[in-house]
Amino acid sequence: MIAIVSRNKSMQTDLASYYNLAAKFDPSISSLICGVIDTMNTVKGESEELRDKFREQGYVVIDSQLDHSVLDACKNDLEKFFGPDREDPVHVPSSEANRIQDAWYINQDVRKIAECPVVLQTLEELYGVRMRPFQTLNFRVGTQQPIHADSIHFNSVPFGGMCGVWVALEDIGPDQGPLKYYPKSQNLPEMNYPDLGLQASPKSYPQYLSILQDLIEEHGFEPEYGLIKKGQALIWCANILHGGAKQNDMSLTRYSQVTHYYQENIRYWRPSQSNRKQRFFKPDWVRDVTGEEPKYPLKPPAPTIGNFLRRVKGKIKRDVFGDYS
Repeated sequence: MIAIVSRNKSMQTDLASYYNLAAKFDPSISSLICGVIDTMNTVKGESEELRDKFREQGYVVIDSQLDHSVLDACKNDLEKFFGPDREDPVHVPSSEANRIQDAWYINQDVRKIAECPVVLQTLEELYGVRMRPFQTLNFRVGTQQPIHADSIHFNSVPFGGMCGVWVALEDIGPDQGPLKYYPKSQNLPEMNYPDLGLQASPKSYPQYLSILQDLIEEHGFEPEYGLIKKGQALIWCANILHGGAKQNDMSLTRYSQVTHYYQENIRYWRPSQSNRKQRFFKPDWVRDVTGEEPKYPLKPPAPTIGNFLRRVKGKIKRDVFGDYS
């Protein structure tokens, strides 16, 4: 477990002064005071070590401390929406055999994972500001998604105000298609389509991916893999290069949830939709929607040819062009 302490150093100083003063009047509590101060210093050191690793490597792994009953309920409740014979979930923007976007609209456990107090506290410690969840993605097996940076899908002004958190709903091994990422690649400059000499369009995505592979070879980045235990959370910054590793055993599952977070009170934009000018948007923050009118249809669309083609188009948009917006 990684404990997080307040950044307010003056508060720590005031507490230490208070305990020292109290000890003058009651010497019997001096051992208690020493214990409290030692704990404060230990927690402070762990917090600084966590921030240093995040800055240097571009990611950290923590224990989310989520109750396993929440993880199990999330996995079990969404199971019917996965696979070739799945049900179509209602009130979500998109879903397919291995992927449900924004299931927090229909599932309280998805929301609880996205709003995990330990994760939110850790993010605030890492970024120095409050971070809020705005998108969830739930998976049954590995994505095998090409290596990319999240900032090409969701960017911000100022740059770097976004991050991703991957929570394992079961133990993740090397044959399940774990997350694959390149430590220190977050130190590359901001890379939007125009920065790379490309048109800002999903059609440029394959070229973007090819450029990233060249950069990985040029800089000698070495991959690491998210082999994490059930309940652990892997936090990565917006610019680190990452994707899904090959799933060696297709009989295995890889139940997991990705949540994307933005810093509050900045500007948010989508590079793939910003050909002529930046396409800014307002995030739909994860929240309890009980009592709200559903934002998405009350029932799945009828199985018409038009709906089928739209679904195929959406899959191509994500799998070929990597546009997950």
